[in-house]
Amino acid sequence: MAVCTYSVRSQTDTLHKNYSDTTNYAKMRDSLMKVYTQQNKDYQKMMEKQESKKRGLGSSFFGLNLDVIFGIGFSNTDFDVNQDTSGLNNTTSKTGPMLGVNVNFNLIGFSLSTGFNISSKGFTTSNSDVYSANYINIPVMFAFNFDVSKVQIDLAAGPYVGILLSNDTSQYYSMKNIDLGVVGTLQGSYFFNRFIGTVLGFKYEMGGLNNLLEPGGEGNNITSIKTQNWFIYTGMKFVL
Repeated sequence: MAVCTYSVRSQTDTLHKNYSDTTNYAKMRDSLMKVYTQQNKDYQKMMEKQESKKRGLGSSFFGLNLDVIFGIGFSNTDFDVNQDTSGLNNTTSKTGPMLGVNVNFNLIGFSLSTGFNISSKGFTTSNSDVYSANYINIPVMFAFNFDVSKVQIDLAAGPYVGILLSNDTSQYYSMKNIDLGVVGTLQGSYFFNRFIGTVLGFKYEMGGLNNLLEPGGEGNNITSIKTQNWFIYTGMKFVL
């Protein structure tokens, strides 16, 4: 009987051990599957995040995008005068439309922005007379951008060349046809997909660094003309 008891007990211990091993294996397998599943989810999220940040064809070496913008500007003209001439000593701002196209190049992390914009600038005299000057400006700006959630923030600054298209004439001064100045922009872009988005931006221009006063047209009263201009604009961004 003792031999039989030992044999049964041995078989029972073996079955218990096999069951225990099987249970431990199943627990280990389930634990590894949970780790794998979580890592796979994290990987998918990372890939989706990277995919959502891709713009255009997704090249990391070269990128090109185009902004078609329109907005409104608030401009003023500063006159340095020896004595007040027809309210030019204390001018105030005037508003006018602005439209343009910005072209942005990205090359191996280096960004350059150019294009053109047409704007109606000018001023209001202290006598409430309004003068307008229409320019086409061509900037060359160094640009930098970064993402905040789903919005791309663009910062750009640099010089510009302005060409006078038309202006209200005055008996007291004449303006040069070329305006040299500096410009800075702050712009946010929200993308509907990889190729199209909408923009909202602010722009500041300081013009007349070359003194817009035409030599020989100042008489004895005006010595220099400079401009300051603020713009708020919106539009569409197209990414290639």
